[in-house]
Amino acid sequence: MIRKAEPADLPTIKTLYFRLFEQMAHYEPDYMQAAHQDEAFLHKVLAGEDHFTAFVYQSAGEIKGMAITQLQESPPYNCFVPLKCMYLMDLIVAADARGHGIGTALMDRVKMWAKEKRADYLELSVLSKNSLAEALYLREGFEAYSTSMRMKIN
Repeated sequence: MIRKAEPADLPTIKTLYFRLFEQMAHYEPDYMQAAHQDEAFLHKVLAGEDHFTAFVYQSAGEIKGMAITQLQESPPYNCFVPLKCMYLMDLIVAADARGHGIGTALMDRVKMWAKEKRADYLELSVLSKNSLAEALYLREGFEAYSTSMRMKIN
């Protein structure tokens, strides 16, 4: 079952975020580190402030995944077409629950949410070394539109 996240879900959401940040640190050890998500940010998300929404995937009383979205407007620059974007901030599935369609189910709920909120498009960022996540997003119809690049200065 997928539902909106509630304050009582906070401990599990914090654990999922820590695991995500551990994984990100594994992919990008020069730039990222295992850490806990800022609790003030999570309270904002759970309260629905700043157009944030969080969904959780719950099975047999346990949360196995979550997705956090934010409805955004185009930047106020003349070159941008004025559109509404549903930005997928994070999609996290517990390691022991991967490969069972939870990410796809959460993505379907995010797509539905975007339609309900009359978003014009969905957007997300994914680390280039996170091939499993990238494969999910490509299967779901996302396509690359920009490339971020960096160079470490020694």
